[in-house]
Order: sequence, then structure tokens, then C-alpha cells
Amino acid sequence: MASNDPTTSPFRYRWLIGAALLISLPIMAWTISKAVEGDKAISIPLPLLSTLRPEPLPLQDFSLTDQYGQPFTLDRLKGKWSFVFFGYTSCPDICPTTLHEMASIADILANKKRDDNIQFVFISVDPDRDSIELLKDYMGYFNPTFIGLTGRQSDIDALTQQLNILTIRNPPDSSGNYQVNHTSSIMLIDPKRRWFASFSPPLNDKRIAEQFALLRDFYRQEN
Repeated sequence: MASNDPTTSPFRYRWLIGAALLISLPIMAWTISKAVEGDKAISIPLPLLSTLRPEPLPLQDFSLTDQYGQPFTLDRLKGKWSFVFFGYTSCPDICPTTLHEMASIADILANKKRDDNIQFVFISVDPDRDSIELLKDYMGYFNPTFIGLTGRQSDIDALTQQLNILTIRNPPDSSGNYQVNHTSSIMLIDPKRRWFASFSPPLNDKRIAEQFALLRDFYRQEN
């Protein structure tokens, strides 16, 4: 009968290999780096491996309207860190839950008082129903400093395509009501107006605030 004793059988070698992998994976993750400005290397912190984009993606210009009826273009992202979430005011669960988390993140970051170049942006994927008046009330419920945007469907679609946001409008029910399936991640745009990182569900305000601090430090090293 073959022995399963890890000290005397092939199990020993599998155990040793597994142990070596467990030890080496964190080390390898911490030493992942990319070349910046010649021979300068910047290490990517382990908590950012699932958040940071491989390369920041510069956004193309767009034109939407905020809850005060003012134009909102790519220029209004310049020089700021922007937490961007796509949803709609009739959303039954994901949107209010995510906006609540964003409000908590805003409070955490405000208490740190490190800088004020941070903004939170909600972009409607349901412009047929989400008027600027409705967006103003909706933003006020979560945080009156949040920016709510709407616009022509074609302009919104162009921006969702840039950020890999999936939206699917479901058929209306007998009362004419409908839901819109959409990506539930929060996108982070850096001060250079580039898609820099993403925060995917499940969302946690404290964890995201901590990751953002690391992302900002990484950005400063890169720039």
C-alpha cells in the first residue's frame, strides 16, 4: 500500500512546491514593477494589483450636462481625482448602495484633509428619465457636492465605451417601467484625465480610501 506520509512519499514534494509558491507569490507580487523614465522602476503595491490599470488610458473629449444645467466636458476632470460611477436614479439597489459607499468614501477622505482636488461623479445611463432636476435631488440625497451628469444617449454611450461600461436596457413592463443593467464598478480618473484604476464590487469604503491613498502615492512616483 502506498504511503500518504508527506515526509516519505511524493506528497512531500507536492507539499514543498505548494509551500514555496505560497511564500514566493507575495514576494513576486510586491516586486512587479514597470520602467518609467529610462532605468527608473516603480514597484506596484500588492493591494493595487487588482485595481490599477496596466497603463493609464487617456480619455477622449465628451460633452454632458451637470445637475445645474452647466456643460461638463473633459476639461472639468483636469487636475482632479474623479471617482466616476454610472447608474440611474430609478435603480432599485446597486446605485443607491454604491452612492452610499461613495458618500462614505468622501467623508473619510475629507476627514484626512490631505487635499481638495477630489470629486465624485454620477453619470446617468438613463437620460430619457433622468432630468437635471431629478439628478440634483438625487445627488442631494447622498452628498450635495456630488456631480450628477446626463446628456444625449449617443454622448453617454461614447463615454461608456471608453471606460468599458456595459449597459443593457431591459424591455418595459406593462406599466412602462424598465430597468437598466450596468457595470457596477467605480472608475478612478487621474488629474491627467486618464482612466487610472477601477474599484470592483464588493465595495468597501475604508478599503477604497486606503487603496486611493496608495494609488495617489503611486501616481506621484510615476509623475
